[in-house]
Amino acid sequence: MNTATQKEYCNTIMVLSFVYRLISRLIATVMAFFQFQTEEQVLSLKLLVNTETNKVLFAEAGKDFMDILCSFLTFPLGTIARLVQEDSEMGPITIGCLSSLNRSVEKLGFNTNYNSSEDYCGTLKINIDDTHLTKYYVCTEFHGISYPCSCLSIGNKTHYCSFWHPLSRSVSLLPSGIGFVKATTSFVISDDLIVSPHSMNHTIFDITKKFRVKNASSVKEVTVNLTKEKVLDLLKCSFFSKTPLTDLFIGMEPIIERSRIFSCDVKNIISGDIHITVKIVVRKSDNIILYAQGKQDFADLIIRFLTFPLGGVLRKLEGNNSSGSIEGLCKSVADLNEDEYFINNEAKNRLLHLSSLHYYCHFGWDTSYRRKTGVFLQKTKEVLNEGRNLNKLNLVNTFANPPVVSPGSYAEIPEMYIVTDDLVIEPLLSPVSSVYQLNRFKTSLDDLEEKVVTIGIKESLGIFREALNSTSALTNGLRHLLTQAKKEK
Repeated sequence: MNTATQKEYCNTIMVLSFVYRLISRLIATVMAFFQFQTEEQVLSLKLLVNTETNKVLFAEAGKDFMDILCSFLTFPLGTIARLVQEDSEMGPITIGCLSSLNRSVEKLGFNTNYNSSEDYCGTLKINIDDTHLTKYYVCTEFHGISYPCSCLSIGNKTHYCSFWHPLSRSVSLLPSGIGFVKATTSFVISDDLIVSPHSMNHTIFDITKKFRVKNASSVKEVTVNLTKEKVLDLLKCSFFSKTPLTDLFIGMEPIIERSRIFSCDVKNIISGDIHITVKIVVRKSDNIILYAQGKQDFADLIIRFLTFPLGGVLRKLEGNNSSGSIEGLCKSVADLNEDEYFINNEAKNRLLHLSSLHYYCHFGWDTSYRRKTGVFLQKTKEVLNEGRNLNKLNLVNTFANPPVVSPGSYAEIPEMYIVTDDLVIEPLLSPVSSVYQLNRFKTSLDDLEEKVVTIGIKESLGIFREALNSTSALTNGLRHLLTQAKKEK
């Protein structure tokens, strides 16, 4: 074998060896990925149990469990409705009209499960919200601070901007934080999910006095494993039980007798100038609104109920939650000092306010080659690197209003919708659909009456309140209009 042949042979061996090592690493990475995906995440939780009453006094929680509890407050009501309907040890439960509304909206293909705080929830040890990460799109012609287009589309790339450019350029969302609370913090969480900081100001003597522990021999420490299914059941229990930790870990299942969980009024949830004309069909024999018929603005109003984050809604309630402990969790989180216990002020705000975020878009830069590497999105205005130009973006409507699929044309989305008393939304495609709707209720035409009414802020809040509390949101929420409305001529 001559020298050239030997050299070529050695080069071939080196290349094959490199390829072998590369493939081996790739296979190992893929196997590790799938092993991670299949392994169930488990979190240990310490409980202090009163052996005389067989009830949990409190749980000792660090950052991991506290971040999980905080994530509950970030879930949109649509996500809540979907999660509590999932099967688990507790079984599915229903919250007012939210479940029926969410199912009908899913059939229509509208995405309402967007969590505006997903940039904080990405590092949770256990995340029961299995919604796919939201996709964001900006104008294809976006090229920096000088470009006048400020449109942002969430989860939908069929929209066009005002300059008739498609909103189809994918942008990456930058994480805002690692969870919600600081890694060095620890908390005491009572059986009814009231959170207290474990600090010099809250000593063991304060804790034992608070929970009326007189004899140390009557309490014991129990370590339990928290799985994804247990976290899901904890969320369910929090709406109906004042003792969710005992119910979940000691085996005392809560008694769920009704879907009503909020006994109070809701205000300042919906703002703006609302004047929506709808036609309601009333059954005269019992004064029940069978359904309402309206245009896209009415459907959009109802669908948006599902997008409100739970924590923001709880903070707007005027009164106390009648049966569960989720509002107590929210109030105690609100009382925590943001500088001392949260990773930043924004993290706490995300838990307690309705979604009123501003989005900023900018280019990433490769400083070595002085070139743009991609478009990035962030939800806060803080500039991580000096000299970064931020474009403030405006969210385009992604619900009932039809997306523009090409300049000057719209998708074939119905102009009219029907909303039933329990907030099932269906498209009204033709006059035949109207006949079908009437037949469903098996009511004589002589017993029906059509009325045209105007939905304003008061009526919108009434429907939303009853959507949380009952399965007759239209009848209960618009009852005052039944005597005021004039019969359609």
